[in-house]
Amino acid sequence: MSHTTLGVKVDTITKQRLKSAAERIDRSPHWLLKHAVLEWISRVESGADIPDLLNASVLELDRQRNSLMLRKKKTDCL
Repeated sequence: MSHTTLGVKVDTITKQRLKSAAERIDRSPHWLLKHAVLEWISRVESGADIPDLLNASVLELDRQRNSLMLRKKKTDCL
């Protein structure tokens, strides 16, 4: 099986939170990130959608910032 490295950009506070959380469970930050990604992929493959994955209070802001459909509509209008 071949492996590929993916990069995730996070701010300093998130990086420190990741490090602290990983230390708390006696794992590396890489381990924690990998398992978090695998968990979310499993949820989506099982039928979860954004409202199932995120807190309702952040849904609209997340949609505005991250929706690929909205990005496409903006570029189509140009």
